[in-house]
Amino acid sequence: MNTRAGHLARREHREAFWTVVLGVPATLSVLRLWVESGGDLQTLLLLVANVGALNLGAALFATVAPLITGVLIAVFAVGGALRVTADSAPDDSRVRRFPPVIARATEATPPWFIGAMFALALLTWPIYALPLLLPAAVATAQRPPWRLHDRWIVGAGLCLAAPAGYAWLVGPAVRQAWAGGEPLIAALLTLPPLVAFGVCGPLPARVARLFAVLASAAVAALAALAVQSAVRTPVLPLVVTQVQTGRETEYLRGHIVSVDDVHLVLLRERGGVRYIPIKNVTSTVLCGTPQEIPAFATRVRDYHVEDSLLRAVGRHTRPRAVIDPLCRMAPLDRIS
Repeated sequence: MNTRAGHLARREHREAFWTVVLGVPATLSVLRLWVESGGDLQTLLLLVANVGALNLGAALFATVAPLITGVLIAVFAVGGALRVTADSAPDDSRVRRFPPVIARATEATPPWFIGAMFALALLTWPIYALPLLLPAAVATAQRPPWRLHDRWIVGAGLCLAAPAGYAWLVGPAVRQAWAGGEPLIAALLTLPPLVAFGVCGPLPARVARLFAVLASAAVAALAALAVQSAVRTPVLPLVVTQVQTGRETEYLRGHIVSVDDVHLVLLRERGGVRYIPIKNVTSTVLCGTPQEIPAFATRVRDYHVEDSLLRAVGRHTRPRAVIDPLCRMAPLDRIS
């Protein structure tokens, strides 16, 4: 009977897991298009008709992957600590009999999915945030660094060699950040690897329940911030289009919805949709958003700390073009 109940529980956990994995991206996609449309139903229907599911999925992956992986890895790290706490608690302990929800969620997640999220984070997180993956991975796996190998002498050697290699890799960047008045970057590059040596092991039973409540609230707040950022991030390219109508030249700033042989459809930055005859379009300039403006100057081995590994490799392959002066114009359309 217990075996049957266990199978049913695992089946329910798997169903809940796939419901979340498939439902959250779909919900975010709908919310993003709704916000992008300015809340107007007809504009929303226009976007749904012209933004294909594949394009929307690609845009969702490119812009939301760091946020989603950040929330999931926080869940895995907290859940790993609570799971080992529940396993080591006495049989009559409340934590042992009723493990926290976040611990059960981590236990129900397939290991391959956890590994995939860490790999995706490694590729999409900003470089200055990558050191946070070290303590998160140790907390999730609950395997201290000195036990990475079955032979203790090999594990000890790895624990000595890894910090030395890491210091060689980021040492110049830490000095540059400290000298350049960027202590936050210096701390993010320095402290997480040290924290990784102390996050393994069960929590005291008397504080486990309180930690579970506080950690769950923190993860929920992080998830709310991630959702807010995700639904407000544009999914359409931002351009400034020069339109020539007779002797009048008009510069329109907005997001391209579609282009065909007859019209260029522009979702204007201040709201509303503009159908521009393609014969009147003189030029179109692709622009960046304010969120893409770098805030730090530190580089790690010639890679900017605010770039992800994918973006950094892309910038080396095809360096960023000079920003066109038209992109600095006011959001309101201009006529000359």
